[in-house]
Amino acid sequence: MRPLIALAIGTALWSLLTPLEATASVDLVVVEVRGAHLSPGDTVDSAKPLSLKDGQLVTLISPAGKIIKLRGPSDQPPGGDETGASTDVNSALEALVTQKIARNDKAGVVRGTGTENIPPEPWLLDVTRPGNRCLPADSPIIFWRPGHATDETFVVAPSDRSWRATADWPQTTDRLTLPRTVPLPARSSYVVKLGKKEVMVTLISLPLSLTNDAMRAAWMMEEGCDAQAAALLHMAIAAPRPKARVE
Repeated sequence: MRPLIALAIGTALWSLLTPLEATASVDLVVVEVRGAHLSPGDTVDSAKPLSLKDGQLVTLISPAGKIIKLRGPSDQPPGGDETGASTDVNSALEALVTQKIARNDKAGVVRGTGTENIPPEPWLLDVTRPGNRCLPADSPIIFWRPGHATDETFVVAPSDRSWRATADWPQTTDRLTLPRTVPLPARSSYVVKLGKKEVMVTLISLPLSLTNDAMRAAWMMEEGCDAQAAALLHMAIAAPRPKARVE
């Protein structure tokens, strides 16, 4: 993750989140699973034991956007000491951002080349660089090109090249909407070509079990949609909030 994007995400999360009130349990959303009988998007009760055998791995997101990684063998409630107590939001945010920076520093630049552009809206899909793009299930696919002011030809095709769509992208707009007749599986890869530049992008649908923007942002960061996560959080904290009632 680029340092500026990491800072933007960390700052926005810090401003957006508030500690959870004490509760007996919360629903944790599955992000990644290896070997266990769960799927991404499933929910797990934080207060109930989650049985994992040796070698099994489950990554979860809490309602505060905290990433929880569990490895087998284990038969403990995944919420641990957080169940029934307020979540330490500050520590969760620090761990989330630090983890992403450390992983990218170790792996090198693996999400495309050049500087990542933060879109003006979170669900605009940048077609100028390769990598993952996230969007809500059943939402329209809106492609976006930052910094372009010329008429260009745009081509999109699935990775197996089973079909191909071509459109003129006029200089008057920075976005282009794909017809809803184009199917969007939970995870699908496309080859997109803008002018003479061709890149591969993978579209990932967010599960409905992500119930707030902190969870969505954490999921998106885990999937590599960092710039979109920053845009989502900027939008969330900019939205008007109801004034506190004075009794």
